[in-house]
Amino acid sequence: MRTYKIAIIFISALLVGGTIGFFITGFATSGSIEKQTSFNYDPSVPSPIESLKIQTDIGKINFQYNTSNLAHYATVDVEIRISGLFMEGKDYTAFFVPDTEWWPLEDEFYLKTLPDIWFDPSYWFKSYDITINVTLRTDIIYNLTAIASTGAIKMTTANGVVLNDLTLQSITGSVDFISKENTKYLGDVNLATTTGSLTLSTLENSTFESSLKLSTTTGSLDLTADISNFEQGIDFEIITGSMDMGFTSCVLGDSLVGSVVTGSIELNMVDTLYTKDTALNLMTTTGSITVDISQSNDMAANITSTIQTTTGSIDVIYRDETIDVGAQFVSSAGLGSIDYVYLPTEFSYLSDVLTSLNYNYPLVNTYTFACSTTTGSIDVDARSTV
Repeated sequence: MRTYKIAIIFISALLVGGTIGFFITGFATSGSIEKQTSFNYDPSVPSPIESLKIQTDIGKINFQYNTSNLAHYATVDVEIRISGLFMEGKDYTAFFVPDTEWWPLEDEFYLKTLPDIWFDPSYWFKSYDITINVTLRTDIIYNLTAIASTGAIKMTTANGVVLNDLTLQSITGSVDFISKENTKYLGDVNLATTTGSLTLSTLENSTFESSLKLSTTTGSLDLTADISNFEQGIDFEIITGSMDMGFTSCVLGDSLVGSVVTGSIELNMVDTLYTKDTALNLMTTTGSITVDISQSNDMAANITSTIQTTTGSIDVIYRDETIDVGAQFVSSAGLGSIDYVYLPTEFSYLSDVLTSLNYNYPLVNTYTFACSTTTGSIDVDARSTV
């Protein structure tokens, strides 16, 4: 028994001593690897619309436009910092392919990591700080694609620039996009994350001539649009997360669709102008939906709106301040309540249908809401100038 105890003590001492020695060596050889490099993008054959793709396995991607003369079609500045234990004697090529391979095609940049080596402890404790700054020219129209496997993507346009197709996609990370005044989009705009938030802000006279789509698997989606023009459809999709949309004095030329499987939707619209009869459709499987619509101008079209949830509440606040606009609400709540707040001098009520008194007048443009929930409540607070 005594020999057994001695053996245990000896093995334990070896393990503790080995662990201490391992970390002493690790810290003694700890440090950072840094690399900074810049590239100029110039196509061999210029085109009226230039395509550029920026991709990284890890790191932030930032897009900006030039504020002074830029001789090249774009510049790409890369800053790499790798920190951790056991870094002595290594350079960036232990973790990334060499910079001579970062442009697999003339118009494609790809910062690619190497597979981890499981028996090398420098891979166990490493941390990355990677930034890719891309500067674009205001006088060039781009087809622009950015993909980050792990990392955020940020982009701010410049006043009056024109973009064609735009795709910003992060697998794990956020996408943050600001459309400055008078920016025009000729092609489709797609912003997407798998896990991470999506934020889009559009400032005065931003114009989307083709479709706009925002989607995330797990994360939040926030849109703030101010005096902007959306000439084609708007499509927002979330599997799990919240959706918050705000439109102020915007023009919609086609349907707006927002869908969430598990999570909430909030839509706020102030003085929207529509170029044709269209739809506002919001759907959740499990989660609440809140809609706030204020209309003080002639909206120039008739709008149908389906607001539907399986398990969750629906809250609608509706205000119109012009006699040329009316509204009707048709509600269905399977295992819940329906509550309308209104003035009898403005609306009639019959069998869960609430209708403004001017709804069927000639030359009156209308909102027609169909609200339904299987399990949950429906609350409508409506006012109308009749």
